[in-house]
Amino acid sequence: MAIKIGFVSDLGVESDLVRRFYSENWARKIALSDKSFYEWQFVKAPDNFGEDHCVIAYDDQKERVLGVMGLNERTFLLNGQQKRGAELTTWIVSGEAQGTGVGAKILQYIQSNFEILIGMGISDMALPVYMRSGFRYLSRIPRFVKVLNFEKLNDHSIHSNLGAKLARRWSVESPVNYIIVDIDEEKYSGVLDSIKTKYNFFSRNSAHRKWRYEDHPNFNYKQFLIKTLNGKNDDLAYLSIREEDSLDEFKIIHVMDLFGSDDAIESAVNFLNNYAIKNCYDVIDFYCTSSNVYRFMLSDGWFSTSDDNCFQFPHLFHPVEMRTPPTTSLIYWSRNNLKDLADISKLYITKQDADLDRPTMYTLKNTT
Repeated sequence: MAIKIGFVSDLGVESDLVRRFYSENWARKIALSDKSFYEWQFVKAPDNFGEDHCVIAYDDQKERVLGVMGLNERTFLLNGQQKRGAELTTWIVSGEAQGTGVGAKILQYIQSNFEILIGMGISDMALPVYMRSGFRYLSRIPRFVKVLNFEKLNDHSIHSNLGAKLARRWSVESPVNYIIVDIDEEKYSGVLDSIKTKYNFFSRNSAHRKWRYEDHPNFNYKQFLIKTLNGKNDDLAYLSIREEDSLDEFKIIHVMDLFGSDDAIESAVNFLNNYAIKNCYDVIDFYCTSSNVYRFMLSDGWFSTSDDNCFQFPHLFHPVEMRTPPTTSLIYWSRNNLKDLADISKLYITKQDADLDRPTMYTLKNTT
């Protein structure tokens, strides 16, 4: 068996073979088997430059895929310095190739080509391989939930009497200490420049923003620039959200991104709360690793799914499904700067990153 390890495009393999491999080997149908989504995710992303950078183990003689790691190349900013980074998604090895070391070889190949690697949703089977390869593990990405209409969530959450009382107490309008500013590239770039040394994060430059939020094949997003009332002109926060109206049970807003100056982030949280109430949303959720950002949620009456056992909220929505814990995990690796990357308070990872916002098959059927 002549097995080659490499990027799909470099090996001259057609992407449809990889999509078919996902379809045949993953336990349930996933979006990576869909041509439109796969190409958007792995070919059209700005740093991929039109090439498929998923890493596969390929049997050259039998012309078949034996294993794959979904990979999206993406520049990472560590202490303000650009590093060659990648988002890892959905690693799988075929049944016949398990136990042959193919999976470890895929991971070794990726580590030889990148400086920073981050992935989410790590299985119990994959975790030991990651750990032996020098990755570190965060079992729960911090997730925060703002309840605006408890009655709609009463039958779709796990809560104590304290949780119910707090949810009702905290579901009030916020002060209007903000104004909305039209987004243009200069203002957006200014906000991005202001956080380059404040956080360690995947690039969110204008090309990536357009790809991520304007060119998505299945989801629609809304973007805002928010300024604190009477604040400085360059004192801004960027906010991106996805509104989910397709559920029968409740209406939810997913916060994708929130970054900028501290005062503007606080104002953006107030805006988000009032926006959701005005538009009759029942709940908001936000995944974020940086305490510098999520402290504003905690101070504004958002539940922490990691710490507030009095209120727990579903993690999946098609169908609505409670999981314990109601969030996901994260692995991270740096070739030379692990101690800096391991500063989780400075690490800024949200639902925007690493395929955490992947559409379900239900979504695909209703958007194509």
